Amino acid sequence: MKREQLCLFDAVSDTNSVSLTNSVSEHQFYKRQAIENYLKRVNKEGIACVNKYSPGKRQTEYYRLSYRIEHRVKHIHICGGSVGSTLADYRAEKVQGLIDRGAELQEIIAMVSTYNS
Repeated sequence: MKREQLCLFDAVSDTNSVSLTNSVSEHQFYKRQAIENYLKRVNKEGIACVNKYSPGKRQTEYYRLSYRIEHRVKHIHICGGSVGSTLADYRAEKVQGLIDRGAELQEIIAMVSTYNS
């Protein structure tokens, strides 16, 4: 009973044309490209957003800042009244302006904290 040997290459001549340095540099190229794609996606997604929510079964909506730390999403209520209130709309626009400008998360949270104190 003769066993067949498995080979990664079709012929012996193929083994001579493959270089370890080419495969390593190609691997590094794809790795770098994957990292760049990830960073572009993260920058596109943003670090935080202002959204509306209604607590419990109420019909009234309020603004909150939602942001992600590692795999958890956290929320901070933006004081100023319900959606449609002049003060609440103004504060939500200011926070959204910070986000659009590309401010750091700590700066955005600090601004919302000043509204809530």
